[in-house]
Amino acid sequence: MLLQKDKIALSVKYVSVASLMLYMLQGVLYPGSMFVAKIFLAAYFAVGIFCLTEILFSGTKQALIYSALAFAMANIAYFGFSNGTAISTFYGIDPQSPIKQTIFVFLTLFIFFYLSKNKLIDKKLLIVVYTFWFAVGIVNFYSLSPFSPIYDKEVNNSGYIFVNILPFLLFFKRKYIAIILFIISSIIVISSLKRGAILILIAIIAYGVFIWTRTAKLSVMQKISIFLFGAIICTSLAIPAYNSNDAIQNRMSETLSGYSSGRDIIYQQLLDNWENEGCLTNAMFGYGYSYTPIVTGGQYAHNDWLELLTNMGLFGVGLYMLFILQIVAITLCSTPDSIERRCMVSIILIIIVKSVFSMGYGDQGTIPLMILLGYVAGKNELQKTIVGL
Repeated sequence: MLLQKDKIALSVKYVSVASLMLYMLQGVLYPGSMFVAKIFLAAYFAVGIFCLTEILFSGTKQALIYSALAFAMANIAYFGFSNGTAISTFYGIDPQSPIKQTIFVFLTLFIFFYLSKNKLIDKKLLIVVYTFWFAVGIVNFYSLSPFSPIYDKEVNNSGYIFVNILPFLLFFKRKYIAIILFIISSIIVISSLKRGAILILIAIIAYGVFIWTRTAKLSVMQKISIFLFGAIICTSLAIPAYNSNDAIQNRMSETLSGYSSGRDIIYQQLLDNWENEGCLTNAMFGYGYSYTPIVTGGQYAHNDWLELLTNMGLFGVGLYMLFILQIVAITLCSTPDSIERRCMVSIILIIIVKSVFSMGYGDQGTIPLMILLGYVAGKNELQKTIVGL
């Protein structure tokens, strides 16, 4: 018979997972920004606050939770004391969207940490989550739903969905299925022409090759032969695909010529603004929440570090760095060559690349990574609790 506490935890599991999935289905099964989506998001936020309260009252020793909470609360405080009228009036940007996404991301970490700590997450649930996100990604990428975003440009942002869920493939029992899904995801990511997503894919492949060369029970010559054979096959397939695709050729040509979608100008504007600031207070604590569009003339940085440096100064950068260092600490505490260790390294690679070339903490695309991070961190704390008994 389940105890009252177990029943509550089980209810949290079903409500949070259902609310999350139903919210993420906007744009797939129903139009975005509908009132029903706000209900699902409100339910998810309520569950997240409950989980955070339970975690804090339980006296968790997981430093990751405290660093995440400090970073999230700092963002909320900055938002509360900042005036968003300027960017909303002059640039038509909703200043509430970034803070909503940030809260969404970190509440996900708290929810799945709570569930993992209460032994309510297993590999089957993680595979269900992966399957859901993979299906949503397919629909969005190919615009199979009348509510999906239609991409008039050659670049498809849905490519990021597939790199964000790559670490889930580690939990598949049948490795050949994981390999097939990885190949499909790789093709879609490359087809998306999102350079940041492609860089993440390359980093994950490099890490996978490193693991394979270190753990495979083969001779050095056998490993080299297999690697060369794989490289030849990939090259023979890639060259015809490249030559037959004008979009890929144009994107590559733009990249080699230094075209960065205006990011080089935006980055320089933000750096110059911070470096030339004569006020030490602004250099240390920034100019206020969502201030970057005021500096750039209506554009966000698409770089977590410059976004934080402008909005929250070195204080914000330090908090974010502390959060990432806690992820590294959990990774180092995980059993070497375990699925959890490899999952955490993959998460670090994705977050670091995204933080430089896109958005991390303020992007709901980071949700799958936070699910895995909460799972591993909660499992880590549970093991420490059992050892301490």
